[in-house]
Amino acid sequence: MKPNHPLLSITTLVLALSLTLPEWARADDWNLEFGGGVLVMDPPWKGMPTQHQSLPYVRAEYGRWRLGVQYGLFQYRLTPAEWPVDVGIGLDYRDEVYESLFYSDDDLSDDPVFEGYDSPDGEGVARLDLRWQDLVVRLRQDVTDQSGGTSGEISYLHPVYQGGKGFQVRLGGGVVWKDREYSRYLYGIEGDNIDRSVGRYPYLPDDALNYVASMQVIYPFNQQWALSAHAHYEWLDETVSDSPLVGQDGLGRFMLFLTYRP
Repeated sequence: MKPNHPLLSITTLVLALSLTLPEWARADDWNLEFGGGVLVMDPPWKGMPTQHQSLPYVRAEYGRWRLGVQYGLFQYRLTPAEWPVDVGIGLDYRDEVYESLFYSDDDLSDDPVFEGYDSPDGEGVARLDLRWQDLVVRLRQDVTDQSGGTSGEISYLHPVYQGGKGFQVRLGGGVVWKDREYSRYLYGIEGDNIDRSVGRYPYLPDDALNYVASMQVIYPFNQQWALSAHAHYEWLDETVSDSPLVGQDGLGRFMLFLTYRP
């Protein structure tokens, strides 16, 4: 990874902003939810084993300001709370690269195609969210001069079963889009990364459009404690799956969190 990692710069900016919020942006108190859980991922990289990580869970709202799992590093709500459409803008960290911070260095691929491969870094991005009922539209744009790329997603997750005490099952799906610059940053092979002796032939993917299916289960124990699980599967566009770095047609992700609301 590069010494001046964009995550450090973005985190420093977030902390500075949190200490200098103007009075008009402040609310009477915080709305907090925190906890921890596990993340299991089946990455698309050739020869990459299934990844397991323990992660903290944080979601915080303070007036129009918010941060955490749903919102990224931080986000500011542009629309009034009473509006049916919620629009937020902020900063986030986008990390889908081969040597992601979410992967253990000991569990990277043993496939020869990655011998001598120089993985790109994760990047700080500007993020725009639009939420209307069960529909979410999200755009991300690199702001740290890494890929220069844009990605977006549209997702719909609707309750199909609601039981007592807030128990619910939600099913849905959507699409994930990556522009040409971002697709090439992740899956392209050019310049010094070309090495035909290990199968890293020149490759420049185009825009990618992936289809997604997802399921969420929420089980509250009481008003404070809850268990939530989220399963996600993404079918990769051919321009991605045809890359010499990619070994499968899709990627999976499962998250399980135990959370607490004070």
